[in-house]
Amino acid sequence: MLDIYIADMSLHGILIFSTEQRPSLAGEGGAIISTGYYIHNYPLIYGFMGVSAEAYAVIPSLHFRFYEQIKNEVPEIASEPLHYGLVERLIKNLLEGREGIYVYPAQPLRITTKKFFMRAKGSGYADFQGALKNVYPRIVHYVAITPPSEFRTIVLALKKKLPKELYIRIGMKRMGLFKIRLREAKVEDMIDASAWSSIPVNLYDINQFGYSSVDDFIKVLETRSKSLNKPTASVIGYIKTRDLFVIRDGFSELKIPLPQKLLKK
Repeated sequence: MLDIYIADMSLHGILIFSTEQRPSLAGEGGAIISTGYYIHNYPLIYGFMGVSAEAYAVIPSLHFRFYEQIKNEVPEIASEPLHYGLVERLIKNLLEGREGIYVYPAQPLRITTKKFFMRAKGSGYADFQGALKNVYPRIVHYVAITPPSEFRTIVLALKKKLPKELYIRIGMKRMGLFKIRLREAKVEDMIDASAWSSIPVNLYDINQFGYSSVDDFIKVLETRSKSLNKPTASVIGYIKTRDLFVIRDGFSELKIPLPQKLLKK
């Protein structure tokens, strides 16, 4: 049985994604890294699954020595292109009726931001600069999302019961701590006419759900990380299309695309 949850997300720490980068035009130098208000669904899936990244990935800034060793000894692994094996397996399991979980992109309900200046370069009578991890910014301004900020998403779980409350970490260095409250929702109807989705979706994923074409689309986020075989997986937005499903709990009614193979009669 497919369980559908409306997930209310309360931020309990600093959340940073490098959604946008630009040079600083005032004050001390360094780039300005801003966090977008919409959250891509793949970090959310990793958070719900309790993993920090795809299992194959070697992140140079976290594992510099190990990455250098792999790069020299097994270069084909170090140069492996970006792919989303975990996400692909979860979606495949879901569509084939096996145990799986899927999380939609999160939309902001209330946002608070704060700007931070971070400096990894020392200063004093003598300037000493030690070795830093690879790809670590020495001087940077962060525009981060901070509490009290709230988001909402949808979670699908097949043959896997989820608790009513849980905590996940997402974002840069996984510092974004969220408290998640899950409310079970039921499918009430399917809309034959063209309608707008109530939450943003992943353009590539909904194609696998059976929505091969849409009438209109409003993009709210596009990440720089792009898989070779599915570049549209980086694109998040609201869609206008037929055959959206109406889900409802005691508080909300939402129109969303669902795996048609499981629900369409």
